[in-house]
Amino acid sequence: MAQGLVLLVIGMATVFSFLVLLVIAMQAAAAFFKKYAHLFPEEVARTSTPAVNPAAAIAVALAAIRAKRG
Repeated sequence: MAQGLVLLVIGMATVFSFLVLLVIAMQAAAAFFKKYAHLFPEEVARTSTPAVNPAAAIAVALAAIRAKRG
């Protein structure tokens, strides 16, 4: 019983210390990327598809449903 309790405490301490180190690493990474955000520009999403008429899109969907059902 005592050996099980020792293993429990060691295991819980290991998990807790790992989680503490993980939080510290994440905060350090966040601080780094805040400081050097200008070096990592975000890409602008470009859409190459033309604007679709909503009525035409509905008509295409209804035609597909009718074709599927027979």
